[in-house]
Amino acid sequence: MSDSTSHPRKFATRAMLVPIALVAVAVVLWLGAATFVTYHILHPPFLDGGYGDVIISEQARANAQLGVDPKSCCDAAFENLRITDDRGVAVDAWFVPATSRSAVLLIPPSGASKRAMLPFLKFLHAVGLPVLMIDNSDFARGRAGWGWSEGGIVRSAAQILRKKGYNDIAALGVSEGAATALMVQAARPDLFKAIVADSSFASLGVMLRRNPSLASLNPAFLQTVMWEVGRALGHSVDDISPQSAASKLGQCALLVVQNAKDPLTPESDGGHILAARANPSSGIYLTPSQGHGDAIYVDREAYQKTALDFLAHNLAGAANIAPR
Repeated sequence: MSDSTSHPRKFATRAMLVPIALVAVAVVLWLGAATFVTYHILHPPFLDGGYGDVIISEQARANAQLGVDPKSCCDAAFENLRITDDRGVAVDAWFVPATSRSAVLLIPPSGASKRAMLPFLKFLHAVGLPVLMIDNSDFARGRAGWGWSEGGIVRSAAQILRKKGYNDIAALGVSEGAATALMVQAARPDLFKAIVADSSFASLGVMLRRNPSLASLNPAFLQTVMWEVGRALGHSVDDISPQSAASKLGQCALLVVQNAKDPLTPESDGGHILAARANPSSGIYLTPSQGHGDAIYVDREAYQKTALDFLAHNLAGAANIAPR
């Protein structure tokens, strides 16, 4: 009798294993697909070449002259530096001395080398502002940190400027570089006296979800991808928020630069960041560009005048600077 009852039990057990196995396979395929998408978010094509994720015309890219001798951009002494953060990640940097008692830290977009910031160095050095320009740590690591992983490098760079005797420091960052400057300042409100935030996203989670290649995904699957990206970065993508950081900048002045038709960080992102700051020493400079982070190429003279006027009003040692 025991044999006659054991067969149905074995059959029932095996029958239960089939749907369990199917569910397990589905979960593995789901997570595997999410990991594939996550990998491409963390290893985007713009990590190659040192330009970063700035979207500019081919002519503007050629004008950037990233491959030429930097001295063709400005005839100055370039001090080679190596900057290391508190996790041991190191990047190359250039310090370009000048006469002003205030200094500017240039923070490039994700995946970009310091050469991407040569157009900014040109006009800053021309008015006597010392400049420290760094490689983005994503460029060194070969993996996108989307502004979150760069904080340690930016803090270390600011400390180097302080050791050189500069207490009034401004940061000018583009795209993720701008996002990093805002978030680092929120954590250390005494770090910078002024920030030029050019083409920052307001929220990483929102920016990624509105990307056309991700927005069309199944919502539950997309949420799995966002969870995996957050685990890889060590922080939830929804909490990586320059908009939230903008409300915690201390006495730091803020100039937001945004392109009205930017496909990655639209005008509304700049508006959200500025609204969160709600400070009379803050302002916004808008361009009609459809690119991302290319405002300096759209109208170079207007960009330079706007940035220099802002720095002159908010850096004690730069009060006398003027475009030449």
